[in-house]
Amino acid sequence: MIDRMVRAIFCQRMRNPNFLKKILLALLGFAALYAALILLLRTVGLDNAHEWIAAAGNWAPIVFVALCALSLVLAPLSGSSLFIVGGALFGREKGYVLSLIASIVGCSINFWISRRLGRNVVSRLIGNSNLKALDQFTGQLQGNRGVLYLTLIMPISQDIISYAAGLTPISYSRFLIALILSGVVVIGAYIYLGTSLLEVLVR
Repeated sequence: MIDRMVRAIFCQRMRNPNFLKKILLALLGFAALYAALILLLRTVGLDNAHEWIAAAGNWAPIVFVALCALSLVLAPLSGSSLFIVGGALFGREKGYVLSLIASIVGCSINFWISRRLGRNVVSRLIGNSNLKALDQFTGQLQGNRGVLYLTLIMPISQDIISYAAGLTPISYSRFLIALILSGVVVIGAYIYLGTSLLEVLVR
């Protein structure tokens, strides 16, 4: 059942040319950000960055979580690059926990913004280019409100889907369970794979 559902979601999205275009643009944007992060960390020095984080004390993780959460609320941005940086700056285990917390906070804010304030306010936060995706995900979630389905589609576009879920009758408890289940896997991949590559390239 899960296998059929995954294939159905994948095939449905792949048949959409706009989706393929967005995937390509997202990959290019991610690559550009990744390259910029490598240059920045090479210039600053990873050891120096670790010293700054240590000197900042408790403010460092607080600021990191806030920035990651904000990048999810402002959907044209992306928290994925910051997750990778978190792994490099705080260490994989702590970076993973902080990134997961940031994901839960940011996406929960998205959910409640759309639930309380509606589509008009959401459209100002995500930009016109993401409105079609928002409406598509909202329509899909209207007909598929299960935790499993939400968990499977969440990695496609975590921020937009969080807004879309808030526009449907899906309860916050179901949304939160799906968010955590998907985040554990997706953020883990960002942290442990992306950070390892980043550290190799920086050093």
